Amino acid sequence: MKADKTVKKETGILLAGTLILSAVMTLIFVLVGKFNYTVVTGALLGGLASVLNFFLMGIVIQNVVHDDPETAKKKIQLSYTVRSFALLVILGLGVYLPYFHWLSVLLSALFPRVTILFRSIVLKKENGNGGDNPS
Repeated sequence: MKADKTVKKETGILLAGTLILSAVMTLIFVLVGKFNYTVVTGALLGGLASVLNFFLMGIVIQNVVHDDPETAKKKIQLSYTVRSFALLVILGLGVYLPYFHWLSVLLSALFPRVTILFRSIVLKKENGNGGDNPS
C-alpha cells in the first residue's frame, strides 16, 4: 500500500489547499465573534477526513491499474462504498459531538473539492482556453 509520487503530490496539494481554506474559515469565525476551540477541531476533523478519503482513493486506483477492467471496477466500487460510509460516520460524529463545531466540520470537508475546482481553473488558464493543448 505504498503511494506513488503522483498520489503523494496530489494529496499534498489538497492538504495545503484545505489547510489554507480552513485558516480563512477560522479567521472569519474570529471576525464575527463566534470563535472557540471547536472551530479548529472541527476544521481539522472534516478537512483531514476528506483528504484521507482522497488519499485512499488514489491508493486504490494506483493498485488496480494493472487488474482486468471488471476486477478493477469491483474494487473501486467497494472502496467507494467503504470510504463513503467511513466519511459519513466521521462527519456525523463531528456534527454530533460537542468537541467539534458542526459548521466547521462540514465546510472543511468540502475544502478538498474547492481546491480541486480552483486548481482545475488555474491549470486551464495556464494551458489556454481548452486545457487540451499538448504544447
